[in-house]
Amino acid sequence: MQIPTLSHSQVRDLIKSVGHKRTVIVLGENGVGKTSIQYELRQDPAFLGHNVLDPIDCTQLSDGSVWMPDIDREAGVSRELPNERFCLSKSNHRGLAGSRPSIICLDELFKAPQFIKNVLAPVIFERRTGTLHYPEGSIIWGTSNLAVEGLGDSVLAHLRTRMLKVIMRKPTKDEWKNEFAYPFGLHHAVIVFVDQNPIVFESFMDYEPGGINAGKDMSKCNVYPFNPRIKQDGYVSPRTLHAASDVLHTCGHLDHDTLLAALAGAIGEAGARTLMALVALDRDIPLYDRIVADPVNTPIIDNPAAQLMQIQQFIVNTKSREDAQAVTVYIKRMRAEMQSLFVNQISNSPRLNTFATVDAFRSMMSDNKLFLNLK
Repeated sequence: MQIPTLSHSQVRDLIKSVGHKRTVIVLGENGVGKTSIQYELRQDPAFLGHNVLDPIDCTQLSDGSVWMPDIDREAGVSRELPNERFCLSKSNHRGLAGSRPSIICLDELFKAPQFIKNVLAPVIFERRTGTLHYPEGSIIWGTSNLAVEGLGDSVLAHLRTRMLKVIMRKPTKDEWKNEFAYPFGLHHAVIVFVDQNPIVFESFMDYEPGGINAGKDMSKCNVYPFNPRIKQDGYVSPRTLHAASDVLHTCGHLDHDTLLAALAGAIGEAGARTLMALVALDRDIPLYDRIVADPVNTPIIDNPAAQLMQIQQFIVNTKSREDAQAVTVYIKRMRAEMQSLFVNQISNSPRLNTFATVDAFRSMMSDNKLFLNLK
């Protein structure tokens, strides 16, 4: 039986559970959201009071980036003083009252030069730099890419066996929407793009021997994701989709060519051209604020594709019961099949609790219960 790859949430839960005892190294394709786990841990109530630092890019470390020698001439000894980015010092270490545990993410660990890996070894394996140990409860974990991606990731075997190495897979469409796109407010056009093209989250590994698409030519079957076998100026990944969302949120007023060039710089030409077709529809959709302010009189767009865009717009933007009430009034003016789709999308999103407080929405759910596809 093949060892399973893990989802984003499974990896996060593993780090939370064992990270204070053993160093978890998360391997995965570039751009799948490995380092974003560190920012989630920062917001986790379980780690209130911890020092949760920004990820440390190990490829940028050099002499003195981890520790420097300190000479104590009176005692006739030298010591290793940690760099402040590692949040370990004479005023914060194990055994000292009031010390705070830290959560350290060593990013791109396997791309670092061997001497940096050697310098980091006590941090990784012993939770220590020089004579100073991290306070109890501190978590050390790291990330790196898959060796088959050809990005220069490697580690000696005897060092690898002292870490818990796991592989994080790409998210599914729904995982990405509910765990990342909706919580972070990504642009609704980007969400519709993924909804209509779920193959963007296929992995190049799916086309390797043993993969579900083994024997097929990825360059012909799926031009969107990272493909190490061809030269690409850009490709679609969770990280680049976030970049595309930032472009649409801030540059939507710019001309077609400028917007297309910016999106191509984020997600590649194929993805940009597909997304731009949705952007053209989005420009005809009434503004969300207008719909919330006057749901009875704001025009309904007849184009079904544009209505799909609106549903994602509502999921991203609706945060209050009052807004949910207005949005439901607006949706009830649409055709029955679009109402059914709206109920399904809301019911499988983080916004269900908000909409469930609205009587009209609960009634709409009851009317469409035969068509609900709860996940």
